[in-house]
Amino acid sequence: MSNERLSWFLLIGLSLVWGSSFILMEKSMKPVGEEMVMGPYQVGAMRILIASLTLLPIAVRHLKLLKTKTFWWLLIVGGCGNLIPALLFTLAETKIEPSMAGILNMGTSFFVVIIGVVIYKNKPKSAQVVGILCGAFGLYNILKAQLSFEQEDLFYALLVLAATLCYAISLTTIKFKLQEVKPVVITSLSFFIILFPAAIICLATNAFDPIVSNPNGLKSLGYLTVLSVIGTALAVFIFTKLVAISSHIFASGVTYLIPVVAVLIGVLAGENFDLFNLVWVALILIGVYLMNKKSRIRLNKTV
Repeated sequence: MSNERLSWFLLIGLSLVWGSSFILMEKSMKPVGEEMVMGPYQVGAMRILIASLTLLPIAVRHLKLLKTKTFWWLLIVGGCGNLIPALLFTLAETKIEPSMAGILNMGTSFFVVIIGVVIYKNKPKSAQVVGILCGAFGLYNILKAQLSFEQEDLFYALLVLAATLCYAISLTTIKFKLQEVKPVVITSLSFFIILFPAAIICLATNAFDPIVSNPNGLKSLGYLTVLSVIGTALAVFIFTKLVAISSHIFASGVTYLIPVVAVLIGVLAGENFDLFNLVWVALILIGVYLMNKKSRIRLNKTV
């Protein structure tokens, strides 16, 4: 399979996995009805802890590659790409619906382009600029329709946008600073670095208590395990591979497809969502097509 076909395959696969992550985050906190079993910080920290432990055997084999030169870049990838967003997303979902969190996740693509231009002097093509504007217009109209823009709603929506900024920082760091490092090394070592902060947060928030003491604790753990192993550890490795074999703008396109999956799952789960918003989703998809149409996929070699 060529790198171009593989890139599209990975992009679609990640959209399905990450699109379902938003409902899994909510179910990890509220596995049955509206009862809160685990708090947002507990779920966020446990998610990273489980994912890090899953990748630990691989990380141990590559510890010799953890050099001073790459440590700080890997710390940025681990912190900005995983730990901080895991906490912000779960906190945001205590007030906004999972489908809305998925839609707001599209902010990643905008931040990726901005960081690429401002920091790395990587200018987008004209078609990509048009795509960004289409996506921004579609995103604005969805937000206008779905959010009341009361202070509380807006605050939690901004938490998601802050998480997307973190994602963009991580993605561009992988592309421009860790391009010569194998995806499996980047993924395993970045999670190894954030294993200890995640463990400290788990202990500080008593994250293990609800699993043992609450009657629905094991159900929370079940959802959380799927989210951590498949939706985090495996998915981040696949995403890192996608970034390695494609352009950073193409890789960020996954954040435009994720909301489609998140919205469909949300509708099936009974969430309130005006179907007219699908028009704006379609406009957003046109935007990502334009962003990627002129984005030439570079066949990079990794060591």
